[in-house]
Amino acid sequence: MTDMWMGYAALAHRRDLARALREIEPFAALGFASDGGDLRLSLLDEEPGTVGAIVGLTDKGVSDVNLAAALVRDGRAERVVLVARDVSGSLRSRARQAGVDQVIDLAELSPASGVARSQKGAGGRLGEASTEAGGGGRDMVPSVRTVPDVPPVPSAPVDDAAKRNVLAGQVAPDAQGPSMDLGGVGERSPVLCFVSGRGGVGKTTLAATCASVAGLWGMSCALVDLDLSCGNLSSCFSMVRPIDLSRIGGPTPPSCEAMGRACVRCADGVFLWGPCERPEMAETVMPHVGRLLGYLASRYDLVVVDTSTTFTDAVAQAAQQSDRLFVVHDGARGSASSLGRTSALAVRLGVARTRIARVENLSEPRSKFDADLARAEAGLEGARAFRVFDGGEEVSELLSCGHTADLVAGGGRYVESVSSLLSTVLGELGCVPDKAARAPAGEGKGKKGRFSLFGHHREAV
Repeated sequence: MTDMWMGYAALAHRRDLARALREIEPFAALGFASDGGDLRLSLLDEEPGTVGAIVGLTDKGVSDVNLAAALVRDGRAERVVLVARDVSGSLRSRARQAGVDQVIDLAELSPASGVARSQKGAGGRLGEASTEAGGGGRDMVPSVRTVPDVPPVPSAPVDDAAKRNVLAGQVAPDAQGPSMDLGGVGERSPVLCFVSGRGGVGKTTLAATCASVAGLWGMSCALVDLDLSCGNLSSCFSMVRPIDLSRIGGPTPPSCEAMGRACVRCADGVFLWGPCERPEMAETVMPHVGRLLGYLASRYDLVVVDTSTTFTDAVAQAAQQSDRLFVVHDGARGSASSLGRTSALAVRLGVARTRIARVENLSEPRSKFDADLARAEAGLEGARAFRVFDGGEEVSELLSCGHTADLVAGGGRYVESVSSLLSTVLGELGCVPDKAARAPAGEGKGKKGRFSLFGHHREAV
């Protein structure tokens, strides 16, 4: 049951929208936005999943079904309902594909009770449901309480960047998941953290590619840029200005609502947190990184973390909370020494050796892979070794232009080897999605199984 609803319809049809809402939520309060953009911004000012959205019978701007689809993508509304007159099969099909929760046909509404035959379903899939007028005393239900054109009271300030991202369809939902336990107790999704002892080894692009692959497999993925001062993870997705992560900084721990709003959607199923807009604000965020990662691990199927080459407090917290710590290197001279120093530091921070893996990035397929490289170093004695192949100039061009999602969709040896790495690790953690590809390029192959967070396990420290 949803008590508060926001709607948008042409002025002459607002009464019709209220009549349609009466069928599903007879005691709800309904407020109207002035246009589609105002409706989306009003929902942004509310805690995700607390307010429903109902649209239809508009007379300007985008089509009603496209507006409903945008509201679904924003992920702020508890439910999205589309109202129309003489609904066609084509419209129902488009609504179903867009994930709209319910379609109400005004032509089928009873004037007396507002009861209609409607299509609705959970998880964006519409099924058939019909009710008859007078059943269960519904004909005695009072009218929906309508509220004038006053937007809801904001529960938290929303900056201009966030508003622009909403209108671009980029704001992430506060994805529902297991009950959150910020102390790290209880069920949580895997946290994969990428670190390196030197720059230029492709750590950031690896993190972005892993997140995009997970999104392609149907997983919801939280991507975190912990190079808080100068991170550029957003450039992998052609994002000019991500939401400033310093909004969760300060002397007091951030609320779940604040952490949920501090992100943008950067690809299908992928949502980005960080970095800070002003480098000097990074220190205000560092004390809360552990809390943020705990929050994300309780809400999303997967958390992927990119880091700076310097082990700041933020990087240390991420390493300690990670289920797999990937130490990334390339084949350049001196890479083994930085690899060893980084893994040794991780061990001193308390990261279990069983959670550490090394990744040789941008490897030549025809070159010999030295699986024993750096095994004498602390933390790498028995570490699993992965190899990610160089995909050539096309990969470099797409990544430099921020087209990571297009790169992943197109495949190739680079994407296949990253997919193999990800599926192997998720297999070890017991949460491989059904769509996970099994590319032969990787060094190990995990056992394929159904995606299940309840199969996830943690190694002993």
